Amino acid sequence: MQKRLTKSQNKILAGVLGGIANYFNVDPAWVRIIGAALILFTGIFPGIALYIIAAMVMPEPGQSSPKAEKHTADYQTGRPNTMDGDFAKSDDQDKKQNSNKDDQAE
Repeated sequence: MQKRLTKSQNKILAGVLGGIANYFNVDPAWVRIIGAALILFTGIFPGIALYIIAAMVMPEPGQSSPKAEKHTADYQTGRPNTMDGDFAKSDDQDKKQNSNKDDQAE
């Protein structure tokens, strides 16, 4: 199973730094000390903003991350969406299939 970055169950605030420590198999105390030092020495606001963003983005332990939505059609043109990224009009595909069938029948 692939290793995932999640929040820690042993939380102090939101579990972000503990989750990072768990991911890298490091003592959480050291990561928290380094994180606090980085927040203080790089300016309080950017560090806290990054921590809040990480707290909102990182999933809880055991929670699956949301999957990307799969669309069957291009939202702008309404053309069918194929796996190879070929956005062809359905009319064009029907014509191609019909011409291929005609060629094979001859």
